Amino acid sequence: MIKKRLKIAVFVPWIKSKGGVERAMLSILKNSRHKIDIYTFTYNKENTFKEFKKFNVKELNGSSSGSMLMRGFKLFYNMLTTKIPLKDYDLFIISTGGLAELIVYRNSPKVPVIAITHTPLRIAHSMYDYYRASNIKYRMLLPLIIPIYRLLERGAWKKIDYSFVYSNEVRRRIESYGLMQSNRIFSILPSIQYNGIGPSRVHDKYFFYASRFTRYKRQVLAVKGFLRSGLDKKGFRLIVGGFVEDQKYLEEVKKAAGGNPSIEIKTDLSNEGISRLYRRCYATLFLAMNEDTGLVPLESLAYGKPVICVNEGGPKEFVENGRNGVVIDADEESLAYAMIKITEKKIYSKLVKGAIKSEKYDEKRFIKGFDALVERLVSKTKSNK
Repeated sequence: MIKKRLKIAVFVPWIKSKGGVERAMLSILKNSRHKIDIYTFTYNKENTFKEFKKFNVKELNGSSSGSMLMRGFKLFYNMLTTKIPLKDYDLFIISTGGLAELIVYRNSPKVPVIAITHTPLRIAHSMYDYYRASNIKYRMLLPLIIPIYRLLERGAWKKIDYSFVYSNEVRRRIESYGLMQSNRIFSILPSIQYNGIGPSRVHDKYFFYASRFTRYKRQVLAVKGFLRSGLDKKGFRLIVGGFVEDQKYLEEVKKAAGGNPSIEIKTDLSNEGISRLYRRCYATLFLAMNEDTGLVPLESLAYGKPVICVNEGGPKEFVENGRNGVVIDADEESLAYAMIKITEKKIYSKLVKGAIKSEKYDEKRFIKGFDALVERLVSKTKSNK
């Protein structure tokens, strides 16, 4: 086993919000015993976690602006042309939700390369049909662009030694797309920053949905399902809150709420504010389309709060129907029925007990597993590079 501190370069395309990717990177920076430098195209100090300022984050010349499609083209170009100074590192890690793996074409070092894979690019695979149907530009361009991307993607993955994943859903995607064989994919525990958090005994009458405001997170479904349940007439509220990624979609969420005073939409939540809402809520919702892993359900369970989630993607690996939450189809009727059912005292009591007993995915376990696996794989492959 490696005794010395490794010098690790990590490439993250952007650090610009307070999402799951940023939280995972921050956990690694704060807790790993190894020396880590972060390279990124976009580092937005104001919108992301302030703790990043304590670490060595190096911004590359590759940030982009403009429409989503234009940003995608610029990012694609930057991935293929940017050179990172990797000569003195022991390990190169790529944090990818798609596209980031293309960085290996200009950066194929003589050290192990590991991809922390949040998911292969969804617009190229699992959500191709969704995006193609969303507007005429995508309908015209995606059939031309995506086959080229898939060829480049497969070539890039041949230069990657191992992948770390947080869920079996992501493992399945990597294998089914022919990107890497199962014996080179390693599962590591997700990381929840507990900071002394434990189950809360407070159960105020509101449902909480914490997630970025973007269409595939389905906050509109949360609003419509809640209104259909009629629970607003029984003193319940719905609170949806998170970082605004799509302003147009946020307006759609507000329109669906129709000014109902029982629905609160929050866009400026601090970490403390989110924690307070988790601690006091009745239950949480998580309705994202085919989510990769989903940290929101894990955070909810950490507070001892049941989760209503859709039967898609990674979250259903952690939310067990009838034990610590309710797993539903992604439609208003199913959501409304589930919300009504868990307000029944006997059912709710059972779900709360299940949530409290659910496995906890804390930072210490995450980092212990991360460091041990990194060290083992570096020892195994470095001599062969």
